[in-house]
Amino acid sequence: MKKWTILVIVALAAVLLAMQYLMERKRGPVPGPAGQPAPSEQIGVALPPGATAYELPEAADNYVPEAAGGSAYGSPIYLPFIQSAYKGACEGGSLKDMISTHGSYWGFFARGVAFNLDETNKMYGMLSDYVACSAAARLDISLCDSLPGASQGGAVSVSQESSPNYLCREKTSRLLFEAYLSGNMTDASYCRIGLSTWDKADLDRFSVPDFCAALAKGPAAAEPFLMKAFAPTPPDAKARIAAAFPMSEGDCRKDQDCLVTYGLYSAMKSGRAQACPKSYQPQCRALLDRSTVPCDKLLQDMSRFYCGAVERVKKLSGGFIGLTQDQFKAEIEKTKAARAQEESMRKEMKKLDEEVNKRAKEMLKKK
Repeated sequence: MKKWTILVIVALAAVLLAMQYLMERKRGPVPGPAGQPAPSEQIGVALPPGATAYELPEAADNYVPEAAGGSAYGSPIYLPFIQSAYKGACEGGSLKDMISTHGSYWGFFARGVAFNLDETNKMYGMLSDYVACSAAARLDISLCDSLPGASQGGAVSVSQESSPNYLCREKTSRLLFEAYLSGNMTDASYCRIGLSTWDKADLDRFSVPDFCAALAKGPAAAEPFLMKAFAPTPPDAKARIAAAFPMSEGDCRKDQDCLVTYGLYSAMKSGRAQACPKSYQPQCRALLDRSTVPCDKLLQDMSRFYCGAVERVKKLSGGFIGLTQDQFKAEIEKTKAARAQEESMRKEMKKLDEEVNKRAKEMLKKK
């Protein structure tokens, strides 16, 4: 009897296990922790064949560098990749000296005993030209980013277009772009640099790589490419394109900016730096020679101007420069105190001298 009871219990247990297994199969896989799918569950929607191969969107290759960047005002400027052995037109007039006094002797944020605004603007212009020349020689526009850029708010606001960083980048990028158009350089990155000032909405109308590939054949390729990209075009489109990509002085119709562009292109095409506009000649020669030697005169001229401005400020301030108004007042008070002490000592010495002379005379009379 006991044997049959055991057999019945075993049979019932087997039936229960079989039923549990069938129920689990109907219910599906056991879910994981909250927020996670079950181990065998497929995530997302099934992809079509070939969709697992990642492709960049067409616009992603339209990258062009930013037209401006730069360092901050009110502090020394650092040019780690530009070195010069020139000691300066005066003591303290070397490149290192001039950029280390930015923010104290000169600069938009220099306060107190410092260069005036005209002198500061001229220093920024000369320094921008010098760095642009070095950038052209090394074919490296990033050197310009050591110079201060736009600044909004605070005591002084500086627009992007008037910042030394932008002035340097604009001159360098323009020259590099014309060198690319002329065939002097073949790296398309210089074409992209030249397009950095173009409106982003315009760049979205075409493929930058395709445009640069076309421009590698010369400026004549610009018209058919842009006419197609911007179709339908306004009636003056061809004239405007010709002015932007001139192949002769006649394309410019006496427009001065266009003539500068043509001068740069002509110089790069012919390899003659003297064909460049006068304001670009050091940079043109530096690029064509791949040398910073043509930049030396720019540095020397800047040093002479800097030394003259320092001398002017010191002459007006009694020998001081680079001080805030409060520091200047404190130094003036120190100077006054020192002079007062000196005057007091002079009077004491005079009094003592008179006393000695008086006693000497009295002794002579007694004899």
